Order: sequence, then C-alpha cells, then structure tokens
Amino acid sequence: MLVQHRVSGRVAVGEKPDVLWDRPDLERLDARLEDEYELSERAETLNRKLTVISETATTLADIVDTKRSLRLEISVIVLIAFEVVIALYDIFVRGGH
Repeated sequence: MLVQHRVSGRVAVGEKPDVLWDRPDLERLDARLEDEYELSERAETLNRKLTVISETATTLADIVDTKRSLRLEISVIVLIAFEVVIALYDIFVRGGH
C-alpha cells in the first residue's frame, strides 16, 4: 500500500495541470506532451503493475496469517494434550487425590 500511495501521489497524468486553468493556450502543448510521452498508456501499465503488487502482497499476508494461526492452533492442542496427560496421571498414579 505504501508503494501504491507513493506512486499514485506522484503520477497524476489523468488530471490536467492547474496551470491550464489560468493559461488555456497551453492546453494544446499539454495534449502534445501527453501523446509524445504516452502518459496515458504508461499510467495504465503502472496501475496494472500496482494491482499485481497489491494482490501479491495480500496473498503473502494471508499466507503469513495462516502460518501464524496454524502455530497457534498446534500450541493450543499441545497444551490441551498436556493437561489431559496431567489429569490422567493424577487420576491413575496418584489415586485421584
């Protein structure tokens, strides 16, 4: 999300510059520059790449969360099994006292 935020903050090619409000005669220059440097196509490509990065980061976060949940579940099972062993020891070896 940080990369996406930084890039989207710097790349605003879909928007016209504020100077065009004051100087409409520069609109043709802006259009020529946009065509010359293929800004729309580059922005679209960048957005697709950011989407892939975002989906990959989400998937990796899900994998990490799943591994953490699995470790937690195994810990709970081990603790329950340990409690059962202690209870059985108490019942059978010590006579339930």
